[in-house]
Amino acid sequence: MNIQDTQSGIGLIEVMVALLLLAVAVLGFSAMQMSAIKATDESLMRTRSLAIMRGGAETMRTNPSGIAAFKTAINGSSDTVSVDSKSITKDSCLTSGNTAPAASASCTIDQLATRDGLLLKSYASANDINIGMVPNGCPGTSGNQELQCFVASWGDTTVGLSDTEAKACANANGSYKNGAECFIMEAY
Repeated sequence: MNIQDTQSGIGLIEVMVALLLLAVAVLGFSAMQMSAIKATDESLMRTRSLAIMRGGAETMRTNPSGIAAFKTAINGSSDTVSVDSKSITKDSCLTSGNTAPAASASCTIDQLATRDGLLLKSYASANDINIGMVPNGCPGTSGNQELQCFVASWGDTTVGLSDTEAKACANANGSYKNGAECFIMEAY
């Protein structure tokens, strides 16, 4: 007696199930890869903003008398600020033929601080970062030395601390808002 096997290969349904399982695995890997790329981008923006804000803090330390002018320049919306009847830009206060600041020759301390603030703001903007300073110092801090707060934001997040503005970086008390893409740094 001759028994013949009716199955002689892989059926179409089995192939379709295998392809479906492979597609689900590839989609899961793709989603994981997109999440990793987003985390890497966030880390890069935080690193850039931290470097910019540290530069701003060092600039403030070199010219403590000009902190108010520096803060006004960073928080302003213009690329030109009038200080002591002189229009200051990020390229002002430089000696001709040399990029070193001429502290006493051509600019006052407030003019130099304004130039430094505009230069920092320009550099941040070139790196797709918005930068500002909290007008009245850091919230929730007290002591003998007033701390200054830098705020850097990117994406849809705006620079600022507000309880009412939905896209602000943080609440008025300094706590970050959910989903905000920003970084706050204290400087003294």
